[in-house]
Amino acid sequence: MQKSRRRLLVASLPVVMAAGLSTALAAPAHADTGSSLTLAESHQQAFVAGGTGTYTITVGNAGPGATDGTATKVTGTLPTGVTALAVGGSGWSCKTSPSLTCTRSDVLGPRQAYLSITLTVGISPSLAGKSVTSSFRVARGGPTTFQDEGSIAVKDTISQSQTQTQTQTQTQTVNVKCPSDHNKRSAV
Repeated sequence: MQKSRRRLLVASLPVVMAAGLSTALAAPAHADTGSSLTLAESHQQAFVAGGTGTYTITVGNAGPGATDGTATKVTGTLPTGVTALAVGGSGWSCKTSPSLTCTRSDVLGPRQAYLSITLTVGISPSLAGKSVTSSFRVARGGPTTFQDEGSIAVKDTISQSQTQTQTQTQTQTVNVKCPSDHNKRSAV
């Protein structure tokens, strides 16, 4: 009986970026015939204390195979002082309470992405000049058990005013796990 092995890719990608640029995550560094979900996040403007901000979250499939139609779930954790006001995206079923969650169950082809999720947040005036970190995760499974596919942490420094030029440091942590049946799969 062959033992099932899982490989775990952990990468920390510090990226210094000006507001308006986006970042993306890479696929796991192993051969696989299945799907491999990734996350990408972008926002077009610096977040301003007392205002609102918008995250654009995209789930892609970097694997050579399509997803199997089981549920894909994106969850988010926001720091104190950042409140989810609205979340949604074409094909996604989303809610902000009791936790920030979006799900869908349609098949995603290889090297394709679902339409993005847009998350609008309110930013407390008390956060002016402070750095905050939001995190997002993608998982597959359902209806009650999900297996993590990856995560991203987004660090922002909150501006004091709209006219302040803001350079943001965005740190991403990627945890990508191979499917549990990885060793049972065969190349086509």
